[in-house]
Amino acid sequence: MKGLGILFLLPAFAFIVFTTVIPIGWNAVMSFTSWNGMGDVKAVGWDNYIALFQDKVTLRGFYYSVFIAVVSSLIALLSGLLLAFLVHRVGRREGSFYRLVLFAPSMMPLVVIGLLFTFLLSPDTGLVNHLLRAVGLQSLEHAWLAEPGIVLWTIAIVGGWRFSGFVMMLIYTAIVSLPASLFEAAKLEGIRYAQQVRLIVLPLIMPTIRLVSMLMLILSFKTYDIVWAMTKGGPGDFSRTVPVRMLDVAFRYNEFGYAAAISVLLTVLVALIIYVSQKLTRGNVYEY
Repeated sequence: MKGLGILFLLPAFAFIVFTTVIPIGWNAVMSFTSWNGMGDVKAVGWDNYIALFQDKVTLRGFYYSVFIAVVSSLIALLSGLLLAFLVHRVGRREGSFYRLVLFAPSMMPLVVIGLLFTFLLSPDTGLVNHLLRAVGLQSLEHAWLAEPGIVLWTIAIVGGWRFSGFVMMLIYTAIVSLPASLFEAAKLEGIRYAQQVRLIVLPLIMPTIRLVSMLMLILSFKTYDIVWAMTKGGPGDFSRTVPVRMLDVAFRYNEFGYAAAISVLLTVLVALIIYVSQKLTRGNVYEY
């Protein structure tokens, strides 16, 4: 039986090796070379990494990527938690409708969402500024995607909104898996729903929250689609995140070795941030 199990695992193992392990290893090797995509590959040692830490545009890109990833993950996590608790509170029939509506944005491609919000946030014809004018809040109007101090917040909020339904579904699944007897006992004790969430639900679903936090950080660092659709890295370089910068270096300037070094550093940074976030959110695991 053990041999049969290994045999069934071999196709998946081979798929992971050829689509993940080998590309990551080859990319790490490429980061120590210089190659323009046409000529010979030349070994350059640590030159690409030295150049990376002297490249202000790339270093700012790391800051932009971290900012968008952290802010959008927090927005998605907090809004998803709130939506999950609210949907769980309503009736089963109404809850299924709300889950469908709230989860729908998560099924839309990021490019489509980016283009949609490009129209909504247009400074002249966008719906957001029109609504602000209609209610007399002209002072709050902005060129949401063209002002350096606002563009990162705008992208992060849109990204967090897009994934809030995804977080809601995962958290809601964890909530409904809890024994109904816990909620019945709480009702008999006169504990209100808000107290049930704080004292019962949150401690018991904390492992799911940690898992969702990790998934959101991984997904939020992949900021190429939505950034390119909304700003193309602008205005100037004020939203040129690492994925956008990396593809520019590789396919516009044909510096594939340097682009590989950027991707290696991004991988290390994402792994470090996920490790730190797991340490910060680590707590007791309760059984029931």
